Amino acid sequence: MSSETAVTQKPSYLGLLNAISLGESAAGVYLEAWADVTPNEDLANTLRLVAARERSHGEVFCRRIAELGFSLRRKVNPQDAATLAKLSNPNISDLEKIPSRSDEESDAFGDIRRRMAEGDFDPMTVNLMNWYIAEEKDSGRRLREAYDCVREMASGRKKPAKMAPQDGPSADAEAMMACMTAGFARMEKTLEKLVKASK
Repeated sequence: MSSETAVTQKPSYLGLLNAISLGESAAGVYLEAWADVTPNEDLANTLRLVAARERSHGEVFCRRIAELGFSLRRKVNPQDAATLAKLSNPNISDLEKIPSRSDEESDAFGDIRRRMAEGDFDPMTVNLMNWYIAEEKDSGRRLREAYDCVREMASGRKKPAKMAPQDGPSADAEAMMACMTAGFARMEKTLEKLVKASK
């Protein structure tokens, strides 16, 4: 049996994997609840994308713990209920829900990168961490852009995006209609030929 399928000694980073799994799963719930009540469609779309990633991270880290021969240890976070109540409340504005800029810009992965460089993790966990950090950085970028739009709208510098009115069908729609018309004309001629041939 390889060291990848069973670990005889408890890894020093098991607690970290456990904390990531629990934290990401909770974040997925929070963000989805916020997405369900925000009137801002662009923000909702971003929140749902990131929420799906967070839930996925929770599941993948839980699986990695099992691959190492251990089980996820569930812990109750006393702040969970308050955080969920705030984000799921439609009477609290999006502006009040977004984190401060300092919280957005803090690097939560410096210690993990240092530990990877020092060889603290097994190779499979290093691969997992690199994927996780890359997705988290992209999610952070997407959220910052969405939060900046919320701030701009709250300050009056930006208005919610609206669909531009169109005078008639778009060029793509016209091209499709032209193709359909030509197709129907060919079909009509073919049917006429078949009718004449059958007489």
